[in-house]
Amino acid sequence: MADIKKEYKHRLILGVFLMLAGMLSVAFLRVDPRISIFLVVMGTILFLMVAFRLFRHGDLPDKDERTKKLAAYGITYSWLLTLVLITVLYWVTLLGLAEFTAEIILGILLFFMIISANIFRWYFMRKGDIE
Repeated sequence: MADIKKEYKHRLILGVFLMLAGMLSVAFLRVDPRISIFLVVMGTILFLMVAFRLFRHGDLPDKDERTKKLAAYGITYSWLLTLVLITVLYWVTLLGLAEFTAEIILGILLFFMIISANIFRWYFMRKGDIE
């Protein structure tokens, strides 16, 4: 762990700290279990993201001009598809095909945006460039 950048060490330690805080809060404190689950999940996600980034990139830079450009295009395409999804959800609700709460709509949009942005970024990275 001596050759890992300082920022990665801090993120790994923060991930472990969040996981431990969640585990200890459920074991020793009387808190809502959702808070403990949230802390454990966030710590795990943070830890795994940093670990995968370290194993995948190694000593390569995290960002360069090409990766920034491809990520920006991926997010733009994701945003446009999200607007289409909002329109579809609006019409589904308007026509009475389904009943959605605000919580459900926000959850659908959140996960759709995250997943589609990563899919587009992955696709553009595989493709090599934007034309």
